[in-house]
Amino acid sequence: MPRFSFVPVSRWFSASLLASVLWLSGCDDASSGAATSGGDPEGIAGSLAQKYADYFPIGAAVGNWQLDNAAAAVTRDFNHLTAENAMKAQNIHPSEATYDWSEADRVAGFARSHGMKVTGHALLWHRQAPAWMFAGVSAGDAASLSLLKSRLKAHIEAVVSRYADVIDNWDVVNEAISSDSAKVYRDGPEGSQWYELFGSEEYIYWAYQYAHDAFEAIEPGSSAGKLYYNDYTVTGKVDQILTMLAWLETRGIHVDGVGFQSHEYMDWPSTGELQAAFDRFVAAGYKIKISELDVTVYDDYASGSFVASPQVEYTPELEAAQARRFASLFSLYRANKDSVTSVTFWGVTDNRSWLNYVPVEGRADYPLLYKDAKTPKAARTAIMNF
Repeated sequence: MPRFSFVPVSRWFSASLLASVLWLSGCDDASSGAATSGGDPEGIAGSLAQKYADYFPIGAAVGNWQLDNAAAAVTRDFNHLTAENAMKAQNIHPSEATYDWSEADRVAGFARSHGMKVTGHALLWHRQAPAWMFAGVSAGDAASLSLLKSRLKAHIEAVVSRYADVIDNWDVVNEAISSDSAKVYRDGPEGSQWYELFGSEEYIYWAYQYAHDAFEAIEPGSSAGKLYYNDYTVTGKVDQILTMLAWLETRGIHVDGVGFQSHEYMDWPSTGELQAAFDRFVAAGYKIKISELDVTVYDDYASGSFVASPQVEYTPELEAAQARRFASLFSLYRANKDSVTSVTFWGVTDNRSWLNYVPVEGRADYPLLYKDAKTPKAARTAIMNF
């Protein structure tokens, strides 16, 4: 299809900057100590989580800001959480001898107190990896690679064991697949220090092995169903991801499912393309989760190369069109309920979305279900009404 060649490039740009942008944008708010009433959305009918109880959990990515300012919306509509940034290695493990559990503990505690489960995000990623992890490690040097493996193992064991009671799936490896369809793994100019140091995809195997072993050490059999791979533009990477998963199977590692980040456009990918991708993974024995859902109202690649779209007004007509897009996506998810293990939005409110910063700094986007903590959108109504 004609847009395929350039859409993955846009998703590489946005996904690669996502975590650091949102973490930086959220620090001042989180550290200010400014807590509100939680933004109680009074008079809003129903609950998404209850509506979809017979289908799959409905999740949201949260951190301190959402729990301070949108707690009522979170508890009303969601029964599954992802720590947006707090469980990433650089945030939770800033130095080898130091863990910062504060925000991750808060997300996990909120989930426990409200009967929710959590997606762990993420154990290994080429971004937001702390510099100490790689200190003194040289490519091709067996002794220093052993040191790197021991550091990774200790990190995974500590984080998995701390939250094992509340996390029902982990993004063990995040975004290791190349955006270049001519190769499988992220290497070279795309940049992954993990790949560079190991000289191959071997690091992926060790991440899954350590995660599996960490669960099994807590309770035999408890790793089952919990080991996922997560990536963006998955519809364009099906062959590559299946190649990686098949290789892991030869090493004795069964990955349970694939996370579709699903940072979607208004008209791409089509539900037909998504269904085709779902079918291939399911046929190969893998579950599906929608891990980071939002729908941007912009398409900066409509011409085939990046041209920033000007900011638009969020008119009733645009809101209605976006609602129809969300409705079509959820119709697809419902049709695949036997394979879809959860659907998670990458945030709660438009005014705190990462898409207000990436790929165009300061351009307001409107990709989620709430304009702010008290103002639901037509998209929420659309996915409730089926």
